[in-house]
Amino acid sequence: MIELIVTKRTDERLLKRMEVHYSQPKGFVGRNICYAILCDNQYYGHIVAGSATLHLPGRNDFFHMSKKGINSVINNIFFNCAPVGSKYPLRNFTTAVIKKFIHQSAQDWYNKYKDTVIGHETLIQPPRTGELYRRAGFCKVGVTKGYTCKRVAGTGTDDWSGKRVWDTKNLVPKIVMCRKYDE
Repeated sequence: MIELIVTKRTDERLLKRMEVHYSQPKGFVGRNICYAILCDNQYYGHIVAGSATLHLPGRNDFFHMSKKGINSVINNIFFNCAPVGSKYPLRNFTTAVIKKFIHQSAQDWYNKYKDTVIGHETLIQPPRTGELYRRAGFCKVGVTKGYTCKRVAGTGTDDWSGKRVWDTKNLVPKIVMCRKYDE
């Protein structure tokens, strides 16, 4: 039986997974709920629900929403799952984790932030295809231009601390995939 156990974003297991993940995130900005992935009390990785990305090609049309509805969409901002002893406990394990994540994160998001979830989004960096997400009911809705943003010391133009610095030259386009939440 797959369990998603809420952890802190400082959980040592999560921090180790972030170091070896292809994107090597340094942390998570905005709202988030971190989950350890367990099956039969064995740890397989972490998955994180986070704030939706402000501008994503195709997402708002897919959900038939304006920017005001962004708090009703959860971004799967991190997913790192690996076999234990060179195998997973069941066939299509990673897709089963995503399906469990969809339902549990929607409930936990409402309980924590009081926003009713209408769906989920995720970004896939090629050469990955997002096949496990497709198997969990996600659809490709667009591709980003590939800009990246970091915050550095200074005064920002929004409610967050730090100044945004955009990299518009070293583009890393990502596939945008979305799934409506159907309880």
